[in-house]
Amino acid sequence: MNLAEAQVAVLAENMYQELELWYPLMRLREEGCNVIVVGPAEQTYASKLGYPVKPDMAIGDADPAMFDAVVIPGGFAPENMRRHPALIDFVRKVHDQGSLVAAVCHAGLVLASAGIARDRDLTCVALVKDDVIHAGGRYQNTAVVRDRNLITSRLPSDLHLFCREIIAYLREAPQVATKPLDRSKGRASAAYTHVAELSQGPRGVASADYTTVVKNGPRVL
Repeated sequence: MNLAEAQVAVLAENMYQELELWYPLMRLREEGCNVIVVGPAEQTYASKLGYPVKPDMAIGDADPAMFDAVVIPGGFAPENMRRHPALIDFVRKVHDQGSLVAAVCHAGLVLASAGIARDRDLTCVALVKDDVIHAGGRYQNTAVVRDRNLITSRLPSDLHLFCREIIAYLREAPQVATKPLDRSKGRASAAYTHVAELSQGPRGVASADYTTVVKNGPRVL
């Protein structure tokens, strides 16, 4: 497809790894792709080091028919992503319609939950290889693995190879998205003024269950 017509979602949740979200996002935008960030809600999410990202679209508004590819970053965000059935269902439907699913590092957990690791050659960070193997995947300890419409990678140091493979795939593949993404709206930016701080508190009065809250930390600019 023409890269200027490619429509790509990059997923976000708390504790994402900074490079694994922003590197693919910026690299694909550099090629002219229409890239948006999709999260459980349109609220600020914090990376492992407090780098904020605010999704352009909530998962409830994300129609798989809008996307030629979804990129899933790692860090500890995939553990949080698995808690959202709508997000897992989105990844599964994007895959099943023939669009690209690209997952790096801990994102192998999302592939396992979505049921799309079975009988596929793939890689991931070694810490979660047992999860993808138990989900039926054929784990390979290599920088990047491409198996049909699934591209996987291991670590931030492999991102240049990961992104190169994504771009090559999109150039070769026919366009799958049938619904347009509006380019006139603003897009998630890497620019920020405050650190995003994560804190935990009870879900309710006198509850042993807890939830995670993101708040503005110190101003940095």
